Amino acid sequence: MGRIMAIPDISNINTVPKLFWHNVENYSDDITMWRKQRGVWESHTWGDYGNWSRDIGHALIAQGLKSGDKISIISETRIEWVVLDMAIMGIGCITVPVYPSNTEEQVKYIVKHSESKVVFAEDQEQLDKILEIWKDLPLVEKVVVIDKYYPRNLPNVISLDGYRDLGQLHRGENTGKFEERLQLVKPTDIISFTYTSGTTGNPKAGMFNSKNVITVAKNLPDMLPTYRTDLGISYLPLSHIAERLLGHFIKLYSGYVTVFADSLEDMPYNLRQSGPTIMFGTPRVFEKFYARISIAIKDASLFQKTIYNWALSVGKNYTELKDQGRKPSLWLKLNRILAHFLVYRKIKDMFGGNIRFLLSGAAPISPNIIRYFHWIGLDIYEGYGMTETTGIVTGNKMGKAKIGSVGQALADTEIRIAEDGEICTRCPQNISGYYNNEEATNELLIPDEKGDIWLHTGDIGYLDEEGYLFITDRKKDIIITAGGKNVAPQNIENLLKTSPYISLAMVYGDKKPYLTALVTLDEDEIAKFARDKKIMYQDLADLSKKQEVLDLLHHEISGLNRDLASYETVKKFRILEEELDQDKDEVTPTLKVKRKVVIEHYQDLIMGMYS
Repeated sequence: MGRIMAIPDISNINTVPKLFWHNVENYSDDITMWRKQRGVWESHTWGDYGNWSRDIGHALIAQGLKSGDKISIISETRIEWVVLDMAIMGIGCITVPVYPSNTEEQVKYIVKHSESKVVFAEDQEQLDKILEIWKDLPLVEKVVVIDKYYPRNLPNVISLDGYRDLGQLHRGENTGKFEERLQLVKPTDIISFTYTSGTTGNPKAGMFNSKNVITVAKNLPDMLPTYRTDLGISYLPLSHIAERLLGHFIKLYSGYVTVFADSLEDMPYNLRQSGPTIMFGTPRVFEKFYARISIAIKDASLFQKTIYNWALSVGKNYTELKDQGRKPSLWLKLNRILAHFLVYRKIKDMFGGNIRFLLSGAAPISPNIIRYFHWIGLDIYEGYGMTETTGIVTGNKMGKAKIGSVGQALADTEIRIAEDGEICTRCPQNISGYYNNEEATNELLIPDEKGDIWLHTGDIGYLDEEGYLFITDRKKDIIITAGGKNVAPQNIENLLKTSPYISLAMVYGDKKPYLTALVTLDEDEIAKFARDKKIMYQDLADLSKKQEVLDLLHHEISGLNRDLASYETVKKFRILEEELDQDKDEVTPTLKVKRKVVIEHYQDLIMGMYS
């Protein structure tokens, strides 16, 4: 999928749009993206990418969009998303990503707060949201629908194809106008907002510029090198900074090819079809793979279980020796080759069979998950960052990872730990602040005694003697039990989620004599359990009340408790009858639990565990 190309010289390129066009102009015939159309994979070149973006840019210019105007995109991850992004940035406008899972009220808040003048809506569902709230969006002049099918008699609503036609017409009559706008974009100009999926209050619009993005694009490959021969897969929401950075921006530097998955649900199938070499995922993605493997092993024969456990033992012994800098014996090496043939290969095939490395971010991942995949030869490298740091400030280097840490600081990045344990950073990828929110900006960016500005992350952690950063919890989430013990719930929740039957967990216990937990069931795995046990049920709510399920969860949590200190163990739990809901503001789009909201919604259930 694509020819080998040298990494471009970007030393004199200082904006994201110019970096993009460097690739378009120098590698126009080379494949850069794949997607499925009517069940068939089709390729697109850098030249295609550039022509689409230029046409849309001309359409925006024709409509009268000026530099600094804001334009919203409400869409799942697809090729059109990145095309629009480059068109918007290319003419000096500002991209405003909106999660397609957002409710009407959430969409209204973001589009109105950002002062967007144009909205690109993916399909009829997203168009309907805008139509419902348009009266409250006085600045929105036009809605462009990406999909081909929609009611065509609506004023100021046009299809993307139609909008592109307008752009081509304008382009023919105004040759070079797009390029003029492109040259005016400066490194410090805001190119995008990214709304935080914060766990409290309305989202804040982090403002980032080309300097922020190019700093990361330049420095991240020093930790995890990517090449033009690599193939990545894009499937997570591009509205989140992590996917946008790793699935979109980084390739502008290294030039690797991207496969766009049909959907998040179809991603495992697309993985096996495309065979990517690099893959980014949130912890939940890797937890799901681990869950599928765990359930499959439970259903395996005694002989298969024996072989599997032997292979894991071989992988564990081999990797531990290698990580310690010791040389494995010839016998262990031969056993590992056999284990690969019998077990590891089949697991690797779930990821397409070609993976060089996996990268986890956006939320903490359990070290147990990382160790498991490490034993079988699939290395997950954990990084750390946030919207406000343009996605990443630390990462584990290939061959130098410390499991349990989030790695060392990127080049040009300083990390320090405040007196209260809060992680602070000073680096070029720190955003300049929040749009129209001076108070929040001042709480985020705080000068020290020398006048240097440090970004306060809100996370608690520590640095070891080699500069590896360890995250313990969110500053606001630390639990202090009635016995005076400080407990980091995040670590316990990550451990609980290693059970294949638990999708989300929230630990509670502030000022209480012991810890409790609310958990939600992994619908796929618990349904399989029910089928195997021949349990009759109507829906997930009904299944969650079955004694067999309660006994299963009790067994799972009791087993996990053995890995915890006595004051960290979960003494009681309750199974929620349904998944935590983004529409109810209980979780963020990246499935971070909004603790305050969940506690409020389930106050009686929680307190019942202490009566």
